[in-house]
Amino acid sequence: MSTALTCTVELLSIGNELLLGNTVNTNASWVAEQVTELGGEVTRITTVGDNLEEISTAIREVLRRKPALLITTGGIGPTFDDMTLRALAKALRVGLRLNESAVSMIREHYARRFQKRRVPLTKPRLKMALIPDTGTPIRNPVGTAPGVRIRSGATDIFCLPGVPKEAKAIFRQTLSKVIRAKTGGMTFAEKWFKVKGVMESSLAPAIDKVMRTWRGVYIKSHPRGIEASGRPSIELHLSISSLNTRNARKLLQNASQDLARRLTALGGRVTHLS
Repeated sequence: MSTALTCTVELLSIGNELLLGNTVNTNASWVAEQVTELGGEVTRITTVGDNLEEISTAIREVLRRKPALLITTGGIGPTFDDMTLRALAKALRVGLRLNESAVSMIREHYARRFQKRRVPLTKPRLKMALIPDTGTPIRNPVGTAPGVRIRSGATDIFCLPGVPKEAKAIFRQTLSKVIRAKTGGMTFAEKWFKVKGVMESSLAPAIDKVMRTWRGVYIKSHPRGIEASGRPSIELHLSISSLNTRNARKLLQNASQDLARRLTALGGRVTHLS
């Protein structure tokens, strides 16, 4: 019989554009969603700018907390402000080296993309193959910069590109398998529904009773303001993680029905969203 394994994950998003508000951090939300669906637990999401000291300090802070995984996005490209791998080497107190496997991956990418001409591997392009001494490059199925995997103590570190389609491709091809192995087959199930006409302070006791009755189900309320009719509108998210998919879905269904009954009794109008 499989055993549930704890897979705590921290995300480190890197880029000035995220702090300036110029770019919405879709990478963090997408990766967090994928990790959760695979049975992992995202415990923290941190955002830092393109600053060597800030990135290396953030990495050290994560490693002190000893999550199973640290996933970084951004800062592994060819430009001057791409410094994630330098910062990682600094944080781990190891050197950077030109990794021949990474060079081959970059060369093969350019050969596929530009089949009618040879693209020289200039210094900025080779910069993407400079990885920490103990690191391993990860093939990027849709872009140039390889991802990087390196272990430090109890933590597996994965550095992904900031370009969303590249981060997603590497995650699906490599990281998803790693997380599945670490969670031992844990499954995640969720339901959403909306209730109108009940204030959040009034539904709080009902939520507490349902969570005590149906152990393992977690309920989070999301107020959406007051509608034109003057009735409050709240979305409710119910979720559970379990090794037994059938049991998880049954518990979730029972909890959902129980909560809906309680909210209806309070005068609420319940609409199931999923």
